[in-house]
Amino acid sequence: MDLTLAVVVLAITIAFVFILVWVIVVVPQNRARKNQEKVIEELKIGEQIVTVGGVIGKLTYLNREEDLARIEVSPGVEIRIIPAAISHPLDYMQRLARMEQEANKPKAQQGQQKKEKPNKPAKQ
Repeated sequence: MDLTLAVVVLAITIAFVFILVWVIVVVPQNRARKNQEKVIEELKIGEQIVTVGGVIGKLTYLNREEDLARIEVSPGVEIRIIPAAISHPLDYMQRLARMEQEANKPKAQQGQQKKEKPNKPAKQ
């Protein structure tokens, strides 16, 4: 009986560790990968981007089927890269802040954008 109990405790411990690793490692990686894919999908030609190597340039060509992109790093100088090498748009932090502000607005305010008029002081 003691051996059976030890095996059950060991199996439960291994399962708990597996679930813990899954929650700590795999779930955040999947979330980051989905966010990265969304950022890449929203890119438009002419936007300033940053590559994973730290190169900053203007996106001049993007073809997802060919898995090819080009960025202009200075006038007349273009570099060919793969789209997976694009880290984020140069204004990424401003986009994140804007997305957070929109997410934090109450749903009633999102549906209708009211402009309140300031109160006029009463004449004395």
